Amino acid sequence: MSALFTWVVAASTLLSPAREHESLASAIASRAEAEAPLFKGDDDRHRTSALLVAIAFRESSLRADAVGDNVGGKPTSFCAFQVHLPWGAKTAEGWTGADLVEDPQKCVTAAMRLLRESLRACPSSPIAWYAAGPSGCESARAQRISRDRLAIAQRLVRDVRVPVAHAPVLSVSPARVAIDPAAARPRPFCGGA
Repeated sequence: MSALFTWVVAASTLLSPAREHESLASAIASRAEAEAPLFKGDDDRHRTSALLVAIAFRESSLRADAVGDNVGGKPTSFCAFQVHLPWGAKTAEGWTGADLVEDPQKCVTAAMRLLRESLRACPSSPIAWYAAGPSGCESARAQRISRDRLAIAQRLVRDVRVPVAHAPVLSVSPARVAIDPAAARPRPFCGGA
């Protein structure tokens, strides 16, 4: 079990405490470790993983088997990242929607490729293309979605802490993850000197 896997489980648990996260967290951590990070200076891959967790949270409530966006009675978006594959289309890797739902590794791989395309297409709203396709860069709705996903990812990077080897564990899940309770509380504004 890698430190990144533990961090992804903690981030996922913070957003969706009642759900089992190991299989999707394992896919996110292994893909983030296997590929170049999405952001410069993200050597520990926390920012990359945080963005993946944030998107999966908003798209599917971190459900690897999610299907949605029914058109004509048939789903057109698949897996935790709601990869859009209308009318039997396949991913660039050759996977069907059913493949993505059945295999979190394939789902995360397809999502990472789409996120890289989105980051290149819309640097000012990096998730807008992912959210709405080629017209997303100009879409106010897609730009709001981009800001939301990035804000969630920033919160995860700021607030999620995992225990160090011999530190006391504040809160334990099956993966022995701790979430800093002080970071989760609202912070009062303190103005002045």
